[in-house]
Amino acid sequence: MRLKRFLSHTALIFVIVFGVMFAFSVHAKSEGIPILGYHSIVEDQDKDEHYANYIYAEKKSVFEKQMKYLYEHHYKTLTMAELYDYLTHHKVLKGNNIVLTFDDGFENFNTIVKPILKKYHMQATAFVIGKHLKDHVKPGFLTESQIKNDETAQYYSHSYNMHEKSSTGFDRKKIQDMSLKAIDQDFKKPGADHTYFAYPYGRVRDGMHKILKENHVKMAFKYNQYHNASANDDIYALPRYMVVSITPMSLFKWMVR
Repeated sequence: MRLKRFLSHTALIFVIVFGVMFAFSVHAKSEGIPILGYHSIVEDQDKDEHYANYIYAEKKSVFEKQMKYLYEHHYKTLTMAELYDYLTHHKVLKGNNIVLTFDDGFENFNTIVKPILKKYHMQATAFVIGKHLKDHVKPGFLTESQIKNDETAQYYSHSYNMHEKSSTGFDRKKIQDMSLKAIDQDFKKPGADHTYFAYPYGRVRDGMHKILKENHVKMAFKYNQYHNASANDDIYALPRYMVVSITPMSLFKWMVR
């Protein structure tokens, strides 16, 4: 188990490093809106003591530094509805615009992230796992009573119960091996609003577009395509830049420019 986790993290680090090299080899990025994808934001001491080797947990101080950079450079954070209007109705946006998303529905989205967002007059979307929403099911995750949309945060689906690893092979995820019928049934289970949807682990199952349309999903998000989202993108495969604890500030600045 530890070896698999090590290999998985090593592979991800390789992808990120390769992405960094590729990013800086390109002189200009395409037009569009950068969409950032985070996971967990933790207190600095907790990161050092408990999550030192977990790259999906970012230090609070680092995250605040990133948000301060956006604030000082006059970025506006878009809601899902505003992004949808931009992509589908060609709405003209002025100035610097960005979308902030957080996967998995960690409770620290409410306790750590939201106060920082409020401080810098920003908003973000959390994609939550439906089966975790009942009280006390899984400590550390948001519950149903905690996912109320407001001017700082919106909450949408990260699936009901597709966010698991597959038993069929290394680095495969459950969603990749499910039947289309089973995926459709997952969308019909009670959970977070799936008007906007983030694929578990950013993985996509062939043939899902029809299911997304039938379940009234307007946009769906992947990961690591390393370009801004624009009207040229598939509305059900929108690109996000993954931000993790090994993301240097120089790459962060490139992502958002």
